[in-house]
Amino acid sequence: PSNVAPDIVTFVHAFEDAYFYEAIGANISVCLIAAEDATLEKFADVWDDSAKMEIAISFLLCTGTQFFLEGNYADARHSAVITRYFEQRIAVGLKQTQALVNWPKINEVYEGDVHTLVKFFRKRIPCSCLDEKYEEVKDVAKMGFCYNPECSAPLGKVERSKTMYCSRCRCVTYCSPECQKADWKLHRPSCDECVARIAKFDTKQQNT
Repeated sequence: PSNVAPDIVTFVHAFEDAYFYEAIGANISVCLIAAEDATLEKFADVWDDSAKMEIAISFLLCTGTQFFLEGNYADARHSAVITRYFEQRIAVGLKQTQALVNWPKINEVYEGDVHTLVKFFRKRIPCSCLDEKYEEVKDVAKMGFCYNPECSAPLGKVERSKTMYCSRCRCVTYCSPECQKADWKLHRPSCDECVARIAKFDTKQQNT
C-alpha cells in the first residue's frame, strides 16, 4: 500500500532479503530467526513497537493477497509465513501473551495447501476479494506436518485433522503415537527446554 511509512517498507524488505538468503537448504525456523537477527539492530525501533509491527503485518497481508490473486502461490506462502512469525513475535516478545513461538502454526502456512493459504489471508484482510476463491477450495483437505524425520508420509505431510501435538510442550505435531514415540529421543531435549520456559512464563503471569 502506498500509505505505509517508508521505514516499515524498508524493514519488511530487509527481513525478506535476509529470509530468502537463508532459505536454501535451511528449515523455516532457521530462516526466520536468521532474518530477525540480521534486522534486529538496524530496525530495533520497529521490533520494539507493536504498532509498527502491526503495520508491517498489514503490508505483508496486502502484498501476499495480491500475490495469491495473481496465482503466485509461492510468494503468497512466504508472505503468510513472515506474517505469522511477526504475529508470534508480538505475542511472545511484546504483549507477552504466550511463552513460546508456535512453530507448528508457522509450518501450517509454510507447508500449507491452497485451502490453508486462502483461509489465512481471508481471515485477516478487510475486503472480500478472496471469498470466491475460498468457495472453490474450502473442501480441499487442510494438511499438517509430522515432525518425525522418519515419518513414512510423503514429505511428512498428513491431513491436519489427523495430527496431534506433543502433550508436554505443544511445540511439535505428529501423525500418530508411533511417530511421536520414534521421535522422542531427538525431541526430548527441546521438549524439556520448552516445558521449562512455559513453567517460568506461567509463574511470572501468576505473580503479575
